[in-house]
Amino acid sequence: MLTVFSSLGGALVALIAAFALGVVVLRRREAPFEIALALGAVLESGIVFVLLLLGAANGAVFAGVTAVAAVAAWKTGWRRTASRWEWPWWAFVILGAYGVWYLVNALAPEVTPDGITYHLGLPREYVRTGAFPDRAAFFDLVPQGMEMLYTVAYAFGRHAAAKLAEFVFFVAGLPLIARLGRRLGLSRAASLVVAVFYFTAPVIGLTGSSSYNDAAGVFFLLAALDRVLEERWVEAGMCAGFCYAIKMPGILVAACAVVWLLGRRRWRPAAILAVGAAIAILPWMARAAAITGNPVAPLGNRVFPNPYFHIATETGLAEGLRSMNGVSAAQVPWQLAFGDRFGGTYGPLLLALPLGLLTLRRREGRLLWLAAAVLAAPWFTNSGARFLMQPLVLAMFALAMVLPRPAAWAAVAIQAVLCWPHVLDRLQPPYSFRLHEFPAAAALGIEPEPAYLGRHLDEYTVARMIERATPPNSRTLALLSVASAYLDRDVAVYWQSAEADTLLDTLRLASLYSSTPVFDWKATWPLTDATALRFRIPVSYGGEWDINEVQILSGDYAVASSPQWTFSGRPNPWEGPLAFDGNLATRWRTWEPVRAGMTFVVNFGHAQRITSAVLVTHTPVFRVSLEVWGLAPKGGWRLLTKDVPAIPRAPQDLRLDAARALRAAGFRYLLVATGEGGNAPIGNVIVGHEAEWGMERAADAGRYYLLRIK
Repeated sequence: MLTVFSSLGGALVALIAAFALGVVVLRRREAPFEIALALGAVLESGIVFVLLLLGAANGAVFAGVTAVAAVAAWKTGWRRTASRWEWPWWAFVILGAYGVWYLVNALAPEVTPDGITYHLGLPREYVRTGAFPDRAAFFDLVPQGMEMLYTVAYAFGRHAAAKLAEFVFFVAGLPLIARLGRRLGLSRAASLVVAVFYFTAPVIGLTGSSSYNDAAGVFFLLAALDRVLEERWVEAGMCAGFCYAIKMPGILVAACAVVWLLGRRRWRPAAILAVGAAIAILPWMARAAAITGNPVAPLGNRVFPNPYFHIATETGLAEGLRSMNGVSAAQVPWQLAFGDRFGGTYGPLLLALPLGLLTLRRREGRLLWLAAAVLAAPWFTNSGARFLMQPLVLAMFALAMVLPRPAAWAAVAIQAVLCWPHVLDRLQPPYSFRLHEFPAAAALGIEPEPAYLGRHLDEYTVARMIERATPPNSRTLALLSVASAYLDRDVAVYWQSAEADTLLDTLRLASLYSSTPVFDWKATWPLTDATALRFRIPVSYGGEWDINEVQILSGDYAVASSPQWTFSGRPNPWEGPLAFDGNLATRWRTWEPVRAGMTFVVNFGHAQRITSAVLVTHTPVFRVSLEVWGLAPKGGWRLLTKDVPAIPRAPQDLRLDAARALRAAGFRYLLVATGEGGNAPIGNVIVGHEAEWGMERAADAGRYYLLRIK
């Protein structure tokens, strides 16, 4: 039971701080509880952000902020708007039954995929270190508005406290729905349709009772809409901007509000709302820009190239996220209602949404559908069901407007019955993305956390293995996802940064050394004085250009590289030194298909007498040509040769070279899996042959192996 009290206490600290700050913002203006909570959460998130920048984020400071906010709220006072639900008693029986189910799941340890990796992995690290980490990885740079609140809750009550904070925002969406229903002229039956859809949809219930932040995204959308209707422009902007701080596509919420006001020629309110939105948006953009030069990092790297993220990785991630998983357009509604091919379902009411198009005859209906359409647009770039939560809740208001009272009551009953977990057990496969159990023993602390997590997560077992087998200051490269929410080690996951990407490429090259064609591109020309060489691909082709190593020669003698030499590629100017590090397992790559005119430049710093150059590369397999240009000491580029033969190179064992590259990057451990899928083929090649790779087995757990790099 102590676990329950600590979880509740941690959540209360975060929520009291948010509510108190909201009361201070309102300054005696009349507003409901949920609006005060929303406005204060925006400020609390910003305060934690600043504390992390200063390296001063810890439990004592959080407690002090909460105490000061509470005193300020008490002195300020608050004129509360009474909530008017107007729903029949049996509606609260339905909502209460689901609420108990969700609450128990919220009190249990976190087991959701994103929750155990970054939603709670980052707050755990923030509480441990008191600051943002000194690195630039994918999840480090996404906006983390709710994770700031999770950090406060986690400091006092660990994982379940953060989940409870999200759960409260999920539940707080219900009075907002009732309030907005009245503003839109909905009957109590109609507004109940929206509330029941929102609270019983399996995918929304899962996110609202875990550390996924999507339910909070719906809450802040509804709060922003409420503030717009109340013409509280700064408050509307704060709530709308916080939708971006929760998830980057949430910027469309603020954009919709601003465009709507501009369309009505309300210039001043539009400007004020935009300023309010900037309060929540700009800190995250400014931080991303300061670290990477890209204000929308970790995305948009083609527009804002930087050394921290590869365009190829972003492109591959985008292709995977927007995949329709073989579902045709005609099958999409069923899959979103019951089929689970998009990772979550919404229940039968989703199939009735086309009836809501009848509201297009009304101004409110047109605005709701337009906003829903705009907010749904990002779904085509990330087809997960939960990324439709915001637009579907808006569309449900439109449906509720046209349902006659008997049909509304029937819709409520059908949705509530068919979405109940035990009913879904008969309708959906056991692996569907929803809540499956009622973990009361784990929630109450009767079942110990390690036992519960050990039953549910291989990742937890792997995290414990890493914790036991590595020293605190070690770095591990992981070729699989890691439960960082249960781990106090620096682990770089293979796809989340350019550094990890490059090392994965090195390991892949070494594992395929005997089967991958490699060539020596040898270019020769008469003895020439040059201060720089430029290698250029004159035509486009669908593959990448790579250079494992470059050797510059003067006659029969290699020209030794110097610290004065600089290297630059176009694109990817940052990884040029990999072509001159003396390690054939590393390479410079374009990380995107070649366009005519791409170059790699070696600048000597002073004139060198040179006659040839050899590029070790895989590129000639694409049957492309290479030009070599020299920069004369007095300036001016001239073509040295464009007749560069590709000579097949005998396979060379690169396994020890790969280990050397990992050590040079500061990694002492490598986490691999064996079997099938993902990067398991690399693990299959290494495990059992560790000595040939310059490694030794540090620990293992089933098919997962932690290898120490000698």
